[in-house]
Amino acid sequence: MNPLRVAVAVMRKDLVSEWRTREMVPALAQFIVLALLIGNFGFQIDSRNAPSIAPGILWLALVFAGLVAFGRTFAAEREQASLEAILMTPASPVAIFAGKALAACAVLVICEAVMLPALTLFFGVPFSGDVVLAVLLATVGMAALGCIFAAIVARVRARELLLPLLTIPLWIPFIIAGGQAVQSAMGLPGSYDQAIGLLIDFDILFVVLTSLAARFVLDE
Repeated sequence: MNPLRVAVAVMRKDLVSEWRTREMVPALAQFIVLALLIGNFGFQIDSRNAPSIAPGILWLALVFAGLVAFGRTFAAEREQASLEAILMTPASPVAIFAGKALAACAVLVICEAVMLPALTLFFGVPFSGDVVLAVLLATVGMAALGCIFAAIVARVRARELLLPLLTIPLWIPFIIAGGQAVQSAMGLPGSYDQAIGLLIDFDILFVVLTSLAARFVLDE
């Protein structure tokens, strides 16, 4: 079977399921807006310190939203015991993993479409293409790592506890590089191009590693 067609079919299945149930995107969007609102009232925000505070709150909200989104990646298959049936098809485990990761990434991108304008509204920071690019690049690598660890802990009873413990340490490079890129895009000192280059390098590294690991993880 064509791996690309399999990945697209799996992604489409997950997105159609989310569209029908509407249980993930509205909840995540509400959580993100509330997190930004709490950050706005929790700090003394003005035009001078907003560019230094807003990126930290942005990445904090994104990390927790990502944990929820990626933690539900294999939820339907786990609840219906259908993952084994999917793996018995001629489809490649790597293609199945890619489809699940793309679907989870798409859900998080939809939430980011709410988060970035809300960040500008609450903190008065500039909303630019440079900020969008940095967040999207970080989302790709974070999705690959989040989904592979979600697959690892899918059959574990304490999966809600294990997923953050496994995932967050490997997300730190994306948070640091992405934070530097966003701060630079908002006018603070820093090399935007260097931070974007690091994000691209991390994306390539972790997408390749998780794709290689997916075959063994899903086969187990």
